[in-house]
Parts: sequence; structure tokens; C-alpha cells
Amino acid sequence: MAEKIIIGKDWKDLKKFGEIGTAFIGKHVVGKGEDSHLTNPILMDLTRPHILLVCGKRGSGKSYSAGLVSEEIYNLPDEIRKNISVLMIDTMGIYWSMKLPNEKDAEILKKWGIKPQGLPNAKIFIPEGHVADYTKSGIKVDNPFTLAVSELTAEDWAVTFGFSMIDDHGIVIERVVDAIRESRTEYSIDDIITAVQNDKDAEKRVKLAVINRMQAAKGWGVFAQKGTKVEELLQPGVVSILDVSHFMRVSSGSWSVRAMLVALLARKIFDQRLKARKAEEYSQVTGQTAKTMPMVWLMIDEAHQFVPSEGSTAATGPLLTLIKEGREPGISLLMITQRPNKLHADALSQSDMIISHRLTSKSDIDALRSIMQTYMLEDIQDYLNDLPRTKGAAIILDDNSERIYQAQMRPRFSWHAGGSPIIIKEKSLIGGGYEKPKKPGELTKEKL
Repeated sequence: MAEKIIIGKDWKDLKKFGEIGTAFIGKHVVGKGEDSHLTNPILMDLTRPHILLVCGKRGSGKSYSAGLVSEEIYNLPDEIRKNISVLMIDTMGIYWSMKLPNEKDAEILKKWGIKPQGLPNAKIFIPEGHVADYTKSGIKVDNPFTLAVSELTAEDWAVTFGFSMIDDHGIVIERVVDAIRESRTEYSIDDIITAVQNDKDAEKRVKLAVINRMQAAKGWGVFAQKGTKVEELLQPGVVSILDVSHFMRVSSGSWSVRAMLVALLARKIFDQRLKARKAEEYSQVTGQTAKTMPMVWLMIDEAHQFVPSEGSTAATGPLLTLIKEGREPGISLLMITQRPNKLHADALSQSDMIISHRLTSKSDIDALRSIMQTYMLEDIQDYLNDLPRTKGAAIILDDNSERIYQAQMRPRFSWHAGGSPIIIKEKSLIGGGYEKPKKPGELTKEKL
């Protein structure tokens, strides 16, 4: 049996635990292009906190690879899996299908020694105002998701709406929200609107602008007086999928409920894991067990929209805190992007593992080159060019061992709903190829 390649583990953990607590993510590719072949299995460490960057051009398999990591967390032994929770921020609405087995790739999976199966531990959370859209499509929603209005600060609102805290709009929001928070612990957007209307110190035009934004926020279908607790999203051994794909992008890059939502969750996860870490350390010293929040894998698609290289969003600060300080409290961050050059420099430089599928843009390749150059034997462009022309082919950078591997990511055993649509029905592909039409509207058994 081929020797296994383990990435992400330092030599002390390798000596102590070996391959325990690792994820089977693919196989090493030896050779170039059409002459390449698969050899050693590649395992990725899940026992310690990591910053994992998954990048690649559209359609190269980056979102697929992120789902693969979630599958492997489910595959961990029970005694290990119960110490990890996964929260996937699904910006494209594609991960709901992880509950279903990947029957369409059954033959490919068989060659890898894998059977199709769904993830029974996956839970889908949908913003409350959009649950009906899912149920109409026949998709089961496990829980509606809401944000408590009282948990948002004045700065959260201002940044989300594209206001500055020192302009007239930001000042009104801060004055009103701070006054409400002093008088009650729970309140609604309507309470904020009423308070703005009654603000005697604000100009009419400013009040109308703020009220207009607040009215728009009511239509997002996510705000309520009582919100979903972060503990519900971070259950031991569970993959929670929070679908935020319904929130449309707007012209202002900072006016985004998605960024606000991610900011709030990132802050809560960091604060609660800090408390949990103290409790865990106390348990180690005293031998007393205490129930704490499990270690967290936070997975974010389109990460460059939350921690951009230029400017900022409501989520930028909280996510950079996780990137720089999340290791100590036990928070791992998986970032997916098709534009690594648009990702914040700290997010790039702090990534200790990188899975890069095919890239063709010079600026994106240069962004990876800037953090890989210290121990590359060849230029990154050469590594990418030598990959086989198959979906899922990637180069893997392991900063722990300072090695680069060319790899083929393993096929998913759960269904992946991503990918481009096709005008030919999928059922005509089952059985081995397209069918050649005899005349318009009619198919024969002959295969192309």
C-alpha cells in the first residue's frame, strides 16, 4: 500500500497521533499532463485549528473541495467528531444537497473505494423570510434562521447601509440605537424606525434616508426580536449549512446583509470559543469535566467579498480577528475564492494550507506566488500547467512541512448541487454518453 502523505500536522502530532484525526482529500499526482497518474493518498489534519484557502477559476472544483472537507469531518470517529462543529456560509445555495447520496458518480466513487451516501448530520438553516422558497421546491429545511435586532450595534447598521459613523446618518443611527439599548434588551426594526421619526435633532432628509434603509432591511426576511442562538448553529459533530444566497448584491459593496450576518456570527464564535477554551484548560488542570462549545470549522464561500484586498465590509474586522487570533481558541477558517488577488493580504499570508485549482489570471497567480516563493522549486505557473486537465486537479501547499503537492481531489460521496446548468437533461447522460438525434425531437440508441 502506498505511503500516505499527511499535510497540516507538525512532527510532534505526527509522532503522537499518526493519521488519527485526518481527512482523506485526494491522491498525489505524479507525472505531467496526459502522462500523469495517481499514487499516494493525501490526508489533511483536522485535529488542530487551521486557515485553509481553497481557490481556483470558475468551474475548477473549489466549492466541491470545500464540501469534501465537511464530508471528512463526518467520517471522523465519534469520539473525535463530537469535538468539532462545522458552519458553512453558503452564498450560492448549493450545499443543501449534501443530505443526498452522490448516485450519479457511483462508478467513479467505486474506483476510489467509496460508496455514495448523504450526510445525515447536515442541517440546513434558511433565513426565516425565505423558507417558503425552499419548501416550494421540495427541499426540507431543518430550521429557520433569524438575527435578533438587539444584537446589532449602531456600527453594524451604519457599515451595512454604507454610512460612516461620523456622517449625519451614522450619528443618528448611533444616537437612536444606543438610547433604545439602554432602555430594553429586546426590540424590533419598527422600534428603531419610530425612534428615528421622533428624533428632534435630526434633519428630515437624514431621517428619511435612515428610515428608507431600515424599511429595506425589514424585507430581507432575517431580522426578529428573538434570534437564532449561535449554539444552535454549532452543535457537536453537526454540519450546519446557513444559506444566504437569497440576499442580492447591491451597488454599494458595504450595504450587504450577508456581511453583517457573517460579522455577527464571527464575533459570537470568537467570544464563545474564548470562554470555552478557558473552561477546557481549567478541566485539564482540575480533572473536572464541563460542557463547552466544540471547536469550530467556519467555511465561507466567495471570501473575497467579506475580506477584500481593498476597502472593508462589516465582516472584515471580525474575520481578520479569527484569521490572526482564532488558533488559540480553536477556530479553523476555510475560505473559498476564485479571485485570490482580491482577498485581503492577511488572509493570504496567514493561510497555513492552500488548495489551488486551476488559475489563469496573472494577478491571481501572482497573489499565490507572493506567499509560496520561499520554498518553491519551480514557479507556481509551472506547477499549475503540469496538472492533468481534469476537474478537481489542484496543487496543495502545506506551510507546516513547506512542501507543495500536485493532487487530484477525491470524488464527493454526497451530492454536489454546484456546476453549470445544461440544456440536455441529465438522464440522457446516464449510461455512457449523449444520444445522437435522428431528427428534431427524436433520439436513437446510437451514442456519439
